[in-house]
Amino acid sequence: MIETSMPKTSSSIRQRMREFYETSETYKRLLAAHDEAYLRHYVELVIRYAPPRSKILDLGCGNGISARLLNQADFDVVGTDISPLFLEEAQDWENPRLRYHVCDVMELPFESESFDVICSNELVEHLPDVETALNEMIRVVCKGGRIVISGPNLCSPLIPLLDWFSLMAGKPGRPVWGETKRQALQQFTRNCRLYLTKRFSTKSPHFIYREPDLQADAIGGDSDSAYYASPMDLAQFFRSHGFTIIKKAVGFGVKGRIIAGTFPYLSPYITMVVEK
Repeated sequence: MIETSMPKTSSSIRQRMREFYETSETYKRLLAAHDEAYLRHYVELVIRYAPPRSKILDLGCGNGISARLLNQADFDVVGTDISPLFLEEAQDWENPRLRYHVCDVMELPFESESFDVICSNELVEHLPDVETALNEMIRVVCKGGRIVISGPNLCSPLIPLLDWFSLMAGKPGRPVWGETKRQALQQFTRNCRLYLTKRFSTKSPHFIYREPDLQADAIGGDSDSAYYASPMDLAQFFRSHGFTIIKKAVGFGVKGRIIAGTFPYLSPYITMVVEK
């Protein structure tokens, strides 16, 4: 995996990623697993922090189910994705309070301060230029509005540790990241170093990028991610732009709530809520 601290070739990676998502039927079939049960925690998170009658922008909504569920919870919703292929079936669900748009999160075709809530699930790790995307979110959210970001914390030491335990139990490893015990331990060591550096040595966000694995036969498991997603980067970025952090992490289940409440930046999953 090739790491860079700056997206020096983000335009070329961005184009290749766009072409991949626009054409990969295999990846679309992987997204089929993102059904209502899979998306329940994300949708509940957004509902919890969205004021009544909010106008919501659901970014990178994939097959469109999350936007539909938010609309069913009595919100005006616009769901977007970079791939018209992923949104093919979602077009049939449109109504006066639910619309879908094919667009790039780094070039949103919406007026400034036009949404009360901006939300995304498992999107940020797929961005080859996170800062540009976050600035677009900041631009289109209203004053007093909220941004809700959910997705894997790829810099958490707990994820490769869980990979190692899974492999020790004879279960298959995570593609690309933890396919062998040795690889899982290497990722654990690397993520411990990253966590300590980001937590105690840096005062500004340090977005670290990787070369995404864009295979014709998509394998999932965040192999196509372009950014080593870290809640510490996001927190530092939003604070530097005058946002208030309402929630650093939201845990699900007893263990998840304990970790989120005690060590929010170690939580395997990013569930951050900020207010403009």
